[in-house]
Amino acid sequence: MSSLGELIGGIAHNLKTPIMSIAGASEGLKDLVLEYNSSIEDSSVTYVDHHEIAKDMADLISKINSYTEYMSDIITAVKGQAVTFNESDVSEFTIDELIKRINILMNHELKKSQANLNISSSINSSIHIRGNINSLIQVINNMILNSIQAYSNSISKEINLKISKKDNKLNISIEDFAGGLPDEVSKKLFKKMITTKGKNGTGIGLFMSYSNIKAQFNGDITFKSKKGKGTTFYISIPI
Repeated sequence: MSSLGELIGGIAHNLKTPIMSIAGASEGLKDLVLEYNSSIEDSSVTYVDHHEIAKDMADLISKINSYTEYMSDIITAVKGQAVTFNESDVSEFTIDELIKRINILMNHELKKSQANLNISSSINSSIHIRGNINSLIQVINNMILNSIQAYSNSISKEINLKISKKDNKLNISIEDFAGGLPDEVSKKLFKKMITTKGKNGTGIGLFMSYSNIKAQFNGDITFKSKKGKGTTFYISIPI
């Protein structure tokens, strides 16, 4: 229910801006239509004036198209996250598509928490990765959320997401600087449903993430944590 609430909040936040922009552009078009209609029989209106009005209309239509395309991307990304972890369908995706959906789905949470997600990739963006993109996004987003929440009330919240390829493996790391994990958590992480969030967590997220990467991608998740410094999670997937 908590995840559902976060997802709905993100949808509302991401759709609000383009909807308002489309409404504004529609009002602009309405004004231009009225202006153009009144100028048809006005002999003082030149061909240049008509072309300028037409250009203003075309500009507004172009903006509306870009806003609707963005909304379509949001809906596609959110629809994908409605799948369950035990989905067996295998497909392919590119790194560009992966990064695009992560940005869309995490945008609201990052802004709300005033955190910065720094994404870098050294892999060819057109390379196709075999597997279910939605399952991988669920894992990555869960780890980003863990990093955000690990900062607690910290003012500076920097998170680094790095994507690379080595020895026929896709490597993804999620790094924070939130002080590291307690020893009692580090020793049991991934082995059972232990949480890094104290009373605010269930431990299901990381346990399921680990199980998902193992089962669906034949991959692995490891981590390094240094007390007083931060924690980095590493996802490794054969490609």
